[in-house]
Amino acid sequence: MSITADFPVGLAVDWLSLAEANIPEPTLKDWLLDTGSLTERVQSACGEFSLQLLGQQALEPHSTELALLQANGQTAYQIREIVLCGDEQPWVFARSVIPQAIIEAELSNLGSEPLGKRLFNDKRFVRSEFQVCTLPYEQFSQHLAEQSNSQSSAQLKNDTKQKLWGRRSVFTFESHHLIVAEVFLPGSPAYAQNEG
Repeated sequence: MSITADFPVGLAVDWLSLAEANIPEPTLKDWLLDTGSLTERVQSACGEFSLQLLGQQALEPHSTELALLQANGQTAYQIREIVLCGDEQPWVFARSVIPQAIIEAELSNLGSEPLGKRLFNDKRFVRSEFQVCTLPYEQFSQHLAEQSNSQSSAQLKNDTKQKLWGRRSVFTFESHHLIVAEVFLPGSPAYAQNEG
């Protein structure tokens, strides 16, 4: 299975603090607020794990991202977008906004290695509280196309009306801040209780 995408997919949405959000289901809330490595959780929830790098390059962040990164001052950023797949199904879209200084100092040659593997194995990276968002899948799916079997394609077409949930947080490393945002896609076990 592979995913094609117009890089960057982007994630210009309105974000809410946890106090402002009404997360409807316990399983979804558990996935959204899990402070551990999402990559490790996806790996443990599936038989076959894969990560597809959609792209990584120097780009200007969205205005809502720049607002969280003010402490960095004027600096260059790289945008990294990936999809985490479980059992050959896309489960999570992730977008990271990383200062060039962190790329050069700590994250060079990341390639298709999960960013979380580096962040969660280095105590110098400290995570903030989460913000959450919702967005209609049909708005998000116009940028992602799954190249897989027809059953999966039919499932994605049926899920275009589904409301997706995402989360983001800021990791601080020394004097630098980076953003990691993740959106749970329709096949994700975060929505398992909603399946009827």
